[in-house]
Amino acid sequence: MAMVRQRGKRSGPPTANDAGPQAPALRQELVALATGDGAEVAGRNDRLWEVLDDYECWPGWRLVGRDGAEAAWLVAQWAIDDVGLQRRCLEMLELAVACNDADPVHLAYLTDRVRMHDGRDQLYGSQFVLGEDGELRPWPVDDVAAVDRRRARLGLPPLAIHASSMSAEWRVRRGEGRAQS
Repeated sequence: MAMVRQRGKRSGPPTANDAGPQAPALRQELVALATGDGAEVAGRNDRLWEVLDDYECWPGWRLVGRDGAEAAWLVAQWAIDDVGLQRRCLEMLELAVACNDADPVHLAYLTDRVRMHDGRDQLYGSQFVLGEDGELRPWPVDDVAAVDRRRARLGLPPLAIHASSMSAEWRVRRGEGRAQS
């Protein structure tokens, strides 16, 4: 059954998570890590390492609920100074997605982040960098002709639309434009 993502929502078959997460305390902890002020980045990364070691799996929907899994993914995405952690997360997240226990969009974004760190072209066009002109540009994409098909399988908009949206948001953050609704 295909997963469809619309406005940040995922649809698909019901999961055991529909009855509530198996580890509600871990869910709360992960959400707190992701919503904290970021002052304790090393501690945040260390804690995610511990979670992966202790549970021997990705903290997915069944274990920590959708918001807990999203929080774990955010911590992994932000761990740009610990690519070893990102690689470990990527391995476990790939298994969780295969078992319908995590969002495939999270896997796509983390895949691109790790590939970018390695100096490789990304697959989904999720990572952006500043060009010499100060404008936001997508990191190079592998097989540009196929990127929109890969994105569509995940319910993501075409790369050109995503890039335009990212550029507009970047201009707003720099104070050069207004937010688009």
